[in-house]
Amino acid sequence: MPARVALAVGALAGYVALAGLLFAGAWTHPFTRVIGDGGDSINFAWFLGWSHFALTHHLSPLLSSYIDLPAGANLTWSTDIPLPAAMLSPLTGLLGPVFTYNLLVTLGVGASAWTAFMAIRRYARRLPAAAAGGLLYGFSPTMMAHALGHPHVVVAPIPPLILIALDDLLIRHRQPRWLMGTALGVLAAAQLVTGEEVLASTALLALIGLGLLAAMHRRDRTALWEATRHVVPALALAAAIFLALGAYPLWTQFLGPQRPDRVLEPRNEYVSDLFSFLAPTRIQWLAPSWLVGWTQRFHGNLGEWGSYLGAPLIALLAWTAYRNWRSETVRLVTCLLLVCAALSLGFTLHIAGRTTLVPAALLALLLIPLRRTIPAGFLLATAGLGSLALLLMPVIDNILPARLMLQGFLFAAILVAVFVDSVLDHRAPRTVSLALSALAILALIPVLPYPSTAPPLPAYFTGAVKQLPEGSVALVAPYARASHGEAMLWQALSGMWFRMPEGYMFVPHPAVNSADPPASATQTTLAALEQGDRLNLDAAGRQALLADLDRWHVAAVIVGPMSHRDAVIALYTGLLGQPPELTGGVALWHRQAEASSDLGFRSSP
Repeated sequence: MPARVALAVGALAGYVALAGLLFAGAWTHPFTRVIGDGGDSINFAWFLGWSHFALTHHLSPLLSSYIDLPAGANLTWSTDIPLPAAMLSPLTGLLGPVFTYNLLVTLGVGASAWTAFMAIRRYARRLPAAAAGGLLYGFSPTMMAHALGHPHVVVAPIPPLILIALDDLLIRHRQPRWLMGTALGVLAAAQLVTGEEVLASTALLALIGLGLLAAMHRRDRTALWEATRHVVPALALAAAIFLALGAYPLWTQFLGPQRPDRVLEPRNEYVSDLFSFLAPTRIQWLAPSWLVGWTQRFHGNLGEWGSYLGAPLIALLAWTAYRNWRSETVRLVTCLLLVCAALSLGFTLHIAGRTTLVPAALLALLLIPLRRTIPAGFLLATAGLGSLALLLMPVIDNILPARLMLQGFLFAAILVAVFVDSVLDHRAPRTVSLALSALAILALIPVLPYPSTAPPLPAYFTGAVKQLPEGSVALVAPYARASHGEAMLWQALSGMWFRMPEGYMFVPHPAVNSADPPASATQTTLAALEQGDRLNLDAAGRQALLADLDRWHVAAVIVGPMSHRDAVIALYTGLLGQPPELTGGVALWHRQAEASSDLGFRSSP
C-alpha cells in the first residue's frame, strides 16, 4: 500500500475510533440506546427505517404515505437524509434503525474530521498540524451540539471536499477545470441529499469567499479577468451537473405534494448569542455550573448552542492571524471565520438571552481600522446583506444562522493548523504557545460520557405486530408530533408494517407551518392527557374521537409506554367499549376498519 494511501486510511481509522470512544455510552448497547438526547435522534432513526422500506418496496424515499394520514408527508422539507440512509440501507434491514443511527453519527463525526484533515494538508506543512485542524472541525462544539440529534448537520465530510475543489479551481490550478467543475457538481448534488441546509450555507459562504478574493485583488483587473474566464465555465458545468443529478429531489421539494409554504422555524431565534462564543454549555466537559446556568438563557436549545470557541482558542486564533497577516490565505480564512460568526448572530443581537433591536451587522464596523489590509467595505456589505438574506430571502431564510458556525470551525481549523506549524517550526514562543494550546484543548473537550438515551422499545413492535393486516392503519400513543417521535421509532422497528395518522414532520397547516400532524380532536386530547390534564369529554367530544378513527380507517389502537398511560387506556376502553389486550409491553384494541386507497398520496416515483 502506498504511503500516502496508508496515511489517509490510518487517519480515517483514528478519527472514527475516537468518535466511537466518545459515543461509547451508546455503543455499549447499540441496539437499544441512541446517541444524543432521544428527541430528534429518534426521528432520524425513522428516516433510516423508512428509506430501507421504500427502497426495498420500490417507493420514493422522499415521500411517505405511512405517516400523517390522510395526506402523507413530503420528507424533503423535514431534513431527510436519503443518501446516507440509502448507503446504510442493507445494515438497517439487517441490524435495525437504532444501530444504524449510531453508526451514522459515529461515521459522520469521524469522516468529517478526516476530510477536514485532507483539506487542511494543503495549508499545513506538517501532519500534526493538519491532524489538529481535522480534530477541531470534526469534534468542534458545533458538531458536539448537533450530535445530540442532527445527523444532517453532523454528517459533514463534503464541505471540506468542496473547499479542496474550490482551492484547486481558484488558486492552485493543478487539475483541469472541467474536472473540478464536475467534482463540484457531484459534491453539491451529494450534499443536497445528505443535508440541504449545509449545502445552502456552504454555497452562501463559497459565494462570499469568491467575492472576498475578487475584492482582495480588485486593483489587478487583468488577473481578475483571467480568473473569471477560468472559473465561470467550471462553475457553469458544476451547476449543470448539480441540476441534472438533483432534478428529482428538487422537483419533489418545490413542485411535489405537501409543500410547506412558509418559513419552517421562527426567524431570528436559532442564533448565536453574543456571549455564546465565550460561555460553555452542558455539552462541554469543563463547564462551571454558574456558567451553564447562564447559557440556559440563550435562545434555541442545547442542540443549537454550538458557537462556543472559548477565550483560549479565540486568543490563539487572533495571535495566529496577527503573526501571519501577510499570508493571503490567513487573511482570507480569518475574514471568512469572522463572516460566519457575524452571520450566525442573526439579524439583531442577542445578548445573554435578551433580544435587542441592534442590527448584528453593525459589528462589522469594527473592521474599518483594518481597511488597508482587508476589504472592510465588502465585509460590512456582506454582514448587512447576508443577515437580511437569512431573514427574508426564500430558501436561504430556512438556514438557522447559528449553524453557520459549522463552516466557521472549518476556517478556525485552518488557522489552528497554521499555529501548530509555527510552534513546530520554533517560530512561536514555546511557553505561551503550549499554555494557549493546553487551555484551548481543555475548554473544548466535550462532556464525558457523551449523552445517550434508551428509548422504550416494546417487544410488540418486533413480533406480534405482524398479526395486524400489513399496511393497515394504527393509532399509536404517545401521539407522534413535534419532538415526540417514539411512535415513529416503533413503526420503523416493525419494518413499516402499519401506517399512522400522526408524525413528526413539517407539513402544510392553514395558519403556520408546524412539525405537528394536521389538527384533530385526537391530537388535542392525547397531548392534553400526556401532560396530565384531566378531561371530562362530553358526547360531542367522544363522537369527534370516534370520527377520527373512522376517517383514518384505524384498524388498531396501540398505547405504548408513556406519561399518564392509565388515563389514555381508560379513555379508549370507554370509547371502544372493551378493555385492551395487554401484549408485548403495549395495550392493544382491534377495530373493524375498511381499507382505503385514498389515504395518502402515491409514494412511488
